[in-house]
Amino acid sequence: MVIKPALVCLAAVVVLGCSERGILYTSTTEPYSRNFSATPVGTRSVAANTHRIKEPLSRLSISGEWNSEIIMRAAREAGITHVHYSDIKTLSILRGTYRRQTLIVYGD
Repeated sequence: MVIKPALVCLAAVVVLGCSERGILYTSTTEPYSRNFSATPVGTRSVAANTHRIKEPLSRLSISGEWNSEIIMRAAREAGITHVHYSDIKTLSILRGTYRRQTLIVYGD
């Protein structure tokens, strides 16, 4: 009966992965820029999304990508005239078969 728990653990490692990027689902938020020298915080923020779907079975790299908003237009509508920094949030399902990236812009 020790074999069954070992197989379950092995299956979990294979499905979920051992790294920061999962096979089934990954959600990360990272700084878009690494230069934080004297960067002000800002009082406003806005988010703009980019979506991508790719065909996972063949090696043809067939994919489609679309944006929900243009970044600068969204920033202007939020009243941001000076951009201080931005973060990128990535949601990935099935090793990138579906990917949504959100650029979060901070400024005044």
